[in-house]
Amino acid sequence: MHWIRPMIAIVAMNPKMLVAGTLLVSAGLTLNLRAQQLPKTLGLDQAIQIAFSRHGDLDAARAAIEARAGSTRQAGVMPNPVFSFQTENWRFYGNPGFSASRNLDVFAWVGIPIETAGKRKRRVELAEVDERIAEHRRQLVAWRIRQGVKRAYWKVLAAVSDVEMRERSRDTLQRLENYHEVQVRQGGRAEVDLIKVRVETGRAALALSGAEMEVIRSKIALLEAMGIPEVNTGFEVRQPEPRPVNLSRGSGQATRQTLEAASVHRPEILIARAQVERARAELALRRSLARPDVRPFLGYKRTNRFNTLMGGVSISLPVRDRNRGRIEEALAEVRRREAALRALEARIGAEVAAAVETVRRSREMLRSMETGMLDRARETSRIAQAAYQEGGVDLLEVLDAQRAQNEIGLFHSRSAFDYQLSRVDLETASGTSDLPLSSEENQTAVARFDAAVE
Repeated sequence: MHWIRPMIAIVAMNPKMLVAGTLLVSAGLTLNLRAQQLPKTLGLDQAIQIAFSRHGDLDAARAAIEARAGSTRQAGVMPNPVFSFQTENWRFYGNPGFSASRNLDVFAWVGIPIETAGKRKRRVELAEVDERIAEHRRQLVAWRIRQGVKRAYWKVLAAVSDVEMRERSRDTLQRLENYHEVQVRQGGRAEVDLIKVRVETGRAALALSGAEMEVIRSKIALLEAMGIPEVNTGFEVRQPEPRPVNLSRGSGQATRQTLEAASVHRPEILIARAQVERARAELALRRSLARPDVRPFLGYKRTNRFNTLMGGVSISLPVRDRNRGRIEEALAEVRRREAALRALEARIGAEVAAAVETVRRSREMLRSMETGMLDRARETSRIAQAAYQEGGVDLLEVLDAQRAQNEIGLFHSRSAFDYQLSRVDLETASGTSDLPLSSEENQTAVARFDAAVE
């Protein structure tokens, strides 16, 4: 949109172009807004790609990498030579008179600093570690964005599923209400039964409105996770393809395998290890700085009209300052970083164990509900409605059966999505979405989950 200001300036100079300029600016703004619109149906992978392309935190992380790359280049630069110029024997009185060409001693020399103890190499190593840390931090930002989008996406799916189930419940109660209206008009049912059904239908409608609001809130949370400031909730989401995770090999073995994956892929561990390397590189640099540098020099000297050469070496004497304080500080930093790495490994181990156990328990709960509980609830509600139409049961029993079916169906749907969220948490704990735990044994559970969601 860089052409808007020149267009405004042209319009100001020529009022006859006001209409045309306004149309062009409006068209440009419209195209710009359309370029930022989301697709009508947003897939999970597409949401992640949009987040990667538009999230500001990733841009900041990339800029940090570029800054560290510049520091690495600067660390490898050799020191500049030093030019010095000096004159002596200036005076402003006395006999004979002062002559600059005859009385001045002139010195001009160039010194080249020579760094000892591999200082330049140590600086480069330290800068390279900083660059790796910046890259690992970018990976951490990208991984958190990815997992955040995944969790938000599954929550949108759960909210949409909740709406669909509550719509079915409302429709069932609406049919029951229509039946009672007909029966009341024909004198077959008491009006009080119609009032009870209308109250229950109203409750279902209110619950449906709340579920629809939850869909809007979850979509806004998804847009926030994607780094999109616009509030555009008109898009739809679709069920992603399942990725089975097999935990039947035993909790201990599954935990060990996930820990192995975490030790390789978790950006936090990679950052902590790189910070240990950085502390050691800083220690090596501090020790090298305790060694004095050498500065040889070669120059020109003019005394009493004689032109001569001069040369020598200058070196600092480490009599008092041997950089001991900085070395002790670097040693303490090494110990601190090593302790922080051990603490992080222990914490990640606990996270992995908890994530594995959560996936296992979520799957077991889902399986226990799939072993007849849903079918029994549906059958009970169907039998109660049929018996009520024959006059065999009371209306309250029909409503109770319908409530039980709705609650069990809703709990099963939420358990299914909790299972998916627990798998996202397992990915987050391992640091990778390609867990080495899949097998054909778990395909049946995934198929049951898809059928339950549909």
